[in-house]
Amino acid sequence: MTTLDYLDKLNKVTLLQGLGAYEVPCFKKTIKKNCIANEVYSGREYVGIIVSGIMDVYSVLADATEVRMSQLKEGDIYGICNLFYDYERETILKCKNDCEIIFIAKEDFKELLFENQELMKRYLSLCNEKIAFLLRRTEILAMQSCKTKVIIYLLSSVSDGKVVLKDSKETLAKSLGISRAALFRELSDLKKKQLIKVSGHTISISSTEKLEESIYYQ
Repeated sequence: MTTLDYLDKLNKVTLLQGLGAYEVPCFKKTIKKNCIANEVYSGREYVGIIVSGIMDVYSVLADATEVRMSQLKEGDIYGICNLFYDYERETILKCKNDCEIIFIAKEDFKELLFENQELMKRYLSLCNEKIAFLLRRTEILAMQSCKTKVIIYLLSSVSDGKVVLKDSKETLAKSLGISRAALFRELSDLKKKQLIKVSGHTISISSTEKLEESIYYQ
C-alpha cells in the first residue's frame, strides 16, 4: 500500500493536512486494547500515525517505575522525535482501546520532510511543542512534595475555575509520579482548607491565588 490508499485518514492528521498526496510505502495495523505499540517491525523503524484509538505514554524510570507522561489520540504521531538522532528511550506506548495505526518507514518520512518545506516547518514546530511539554512535565516530576505536584497540576489545567479529569485519579497519580493514596490525601487536605471542591471527575477551585499561595505553606 501507499499513502494514497489512506489519504482520507491521513488528511485528519494536523501535521499532514493540505500537503497533497505522496506515493510513500506504508501499511496499516490494528493494535488491540492493552497491547504495547512498537516503532520497529521486521528490523525497520517506523513512524506511527494514529487514525483511531487512544494510547497512554509511559516513561520508565531508573527504578523501573512507570510514569504516565502523556496521551496520544486520533491524529497524533509517535516515533518522530528521534528521526535524526539514533537513541533508545525507555518509553512504553500502551493502547487504552483498539488502535488503528498507519506506519511509514522513518527513512521515507525523512524524505517527505526534505521534499516539502512546509512539512519540515510543521515538524520542527511539533518538536518544539514536545520539548516544551516535556520540560513542564520534568519540572513537576522533579518536585519533592506531593502537595506541590498536585497544586501545580491543578493550576496548569484549570479552565473557568474548574479542572475536568479526562482519566481516573489513579491514572492522574501515575502521571504525577505519586501514589494513588498520596493523591487522595493531598486532595482531601485541599478540600479541608476549602481551596477545592471535588465532584466526580470535576475539581472546582475556589481561588487560584490562594491555591498558589498554599504551595509556600507546606
